[in-house]
Amino acid sequence: MLEPKMAASASRAKDFCQEMFEKVRPLRDAEMTRLAGRKAASGEPGGLHAWDLSFYEDMLKREELDLDDEHLKQFFPLESTIDQMLEVYSQFLGLSFQRNDSLPVWHEEVVAFEVLDGTAVVGHLFLDQFPRDGKFGHQMILPLAPCFTDGADCCVPACVNVSNLSRPEGGKPALLRWSEMKTLFHELGHAMHCICTSTRFSLLSWAWPMVPWPGGVEQDFLEVPSMALEKFACEPALLARVSRHVRGETIGEGTLVKLQEQDKWMKGIQESRFFAMALFDLEIHSRAPPYAFDGDENLTMQQLLDKIVTKYTGVPPIPGTHPAASWYHMVIGYDAGYYGYGWSDVYAADIFDMLLHSPEGLLSPETGRRLREAILSPCASRSGNDMLTSFLGREPSTEPFLRRIGAVTEATSR
Repeated sequence: MLEPKMAASASRAKDFCQEMFEKVRPLRDAEMTRLAGRKAASGEPGGLHAWDLSFYEDMLKREELDLDDEHLKQFFPLESTIDQMLEVYSQFLGLSFQRNDSLPVWHEEVVAFEVLDGTAVVGHLFLDQFPRDGKFGHQMILPLAPCFTDGADCCVPACVNVSNLSRPEGGKPALLRWSEMKTLFHELGHAMHCICTSTRFSLLSWAWPMVPWPGGVEQDFLEVPSMALEKFACEPALLARVSRHVRGETIGEGTLVKLQEQDKWMKGIQESRFFAMALFDLEIHSRAPPYAFDGDENLTMQQLLDKIVTKYTGVPPIPGTHPAASWYHMVIGYDAGYYGYGWSDVYAADIFDMLLHSPEGLLSPETGRRLREAILSPCASRSGNDMLTSFLGREPSTEPFLRRIGAVTEATSR
């Protein structure tokens, strides 16, 4: 099942989850100690339970970062924020986005863009931003047309960003929460991957498991470009560029620093939880029940989940709950593939670290051209590992990811 992916085998994917967990475990332990201390300071008896984690994470974040989400979203009016995001991608990737109201759309609220490289149309981007009955309830990119060539004819790729953002009301602009803004950067990263694809065959163009036709990059590489480009959202200089208060004020430097801190808030706990679920997914798809884990045999699926989660997060799950029963990734093509999010994020951090430390600057068109040529344009015509080593000039490393989340420092990573 994993042979067509970068990991190539379940054992390699499991090793990745276990090795990454061991590397983030010290950070997780330090964060758990902080949460336990905050609980004790509140006068609550006993150690930490599963239901304590989010509560005390949020309490500490409010106390230490003091970020007001309702105030913060005033800096992200939807229309101007999207315009600035597209400007960022335009400068970096050498593209231009021209709104074209003559393109056919399926609803009056959908906005259509022609995407040009110089004078040549290389793709189409549609933004379907607001909720409607029967519409998918989150944000995602869906391909509408693949890329392929047939002799002298070329079909350029097209995709849509499906969102469910708040509409403008009472003459006031729609506003994005911080999390929505970051997700939008991520999804537009997928869109850039789709639009920059240049392949001969449609089977090799951009797609993902939820799409009802075959194609696309290896599943555990799918998120690499979008996760790398998403990290633009947390860089103070770029964040200042895309943000603008509804009254025209700029976002303060102190707030920019706090947003960077928020991005890695309790990452040790978060990543440990992720690797627990990723390993559980791999275990249940590697053999029929009963299962075995850490020397325990004859485990039911629930017992397996409890043991993995307890080891990786440091606290047992809430009794009587069955999170695997409502885990929708298992029915949209990510069965035995959930690890791919973490796999992609690790290598995305390596790409972004190179972008961040480029002598030409973060948004250097030259670096963007190299990213297009090495990572975005080939899509599935090259393996993920080949594309990574081509862009990086070396084998990928986990160190930039670990530095980014605070699991290692610059000094200890050398």
